[in-house]
Amino acid sequence: MPSIDLEDYLDLRRADLDPEWFAAALAVKHMRRLIAAGGNGAGHPDEEEALFPHHIAAFLARAVETAHTTGRFEQEWRRLYQMIPQLQAAWERDQGLFQEDLARATDNPEEMDYLAMSDVAETCYATVDARRTYPNNPAQQAWATSGYMLAWWQFFLAEHNVSLDGEVG
Repeated sequence: MPSIDLEDYLDLRRADLDPEWFAAALAVKHMRRLIAAGGNGAGHPDEEEALFPHHIAAFLARAVETAHTTGRFEQEWRRLYQMIPQLQAAWERDQGLFQEDLARATDNPEEMDYLAMSDVAETCYATVDARRTYPNNPAQQAWATSGYMLAWWQFFLAEHNVSLDGEVG
């Protein structure tokens, strides 16, 4: 089923719109948005909402199976599932780049002050690198930025003895 048809199943003005097809189309559309946003529902890295690539991969594997059984948007689900290796690689790569930036900043207190600020880390380090590395792939850019910021959160939140769940330990 071509992706253009997806919008037809979301058109509430259609008198013959099937609720099950509508729900399936919404699920595909939502998953596209999550993937495009690097696993962040808010569209910008957030340690509390961030999904890891394996969360998306596990769901998509089940979605492909279900779509095969129901016949609803099977090609769309397969296309999304096929993107996972690229997104996983971008996510992991930028986690490593954070470690490199951290090692460099450790020797330079001024740079460490900048790196320690989440907005600066995201804007000046993670996003810049992601755009340079993946200039034509916004989804990979988003996953690279998410991977970088996850490593940032793990380091700086752990330093303050706070978990990713927000619990003080």
